[in-house]
Amino acid sequence: MQIKVLLQIIDNDKLTKILDYYNTNKPCNEEPLELLDRYEGGFKINLPHMKDLLCDDNQKIKQLRWYKSCLVSQSYIRFNKEEETLLYNALAHILGNENVSYI
Repeated sequence: MQIKVLLQIIDNDKLTKILDYYNTNKPCNEEPLELLDRYEGGFKINLPHMKDLLCDDNQKIKQLRWYKSCLVSQSYIRFNKEEETLLYNALAHILGNENVSYI
């Protein structure tokens, strides 16, 4: 499934609140959610066991990128179900349930 957001623009204040909500509610032993520093934008979770390996940066993170108002993994390492559900909940909490859906 993909997360779809109906808003065209999410300002920096709301993005910060989404990250805060996610990171406050994630299990203590899990890596924090961060903004993805790619052209499309999106969200990432670092994979600490991959940090020191000599490989493409995209293999060192889980990521969901924006594509047509949806968060998609494409061919990259995707979030697991729990991470995706928590991100959905964070988006819905900050942006409003009416603005977020699964497709």
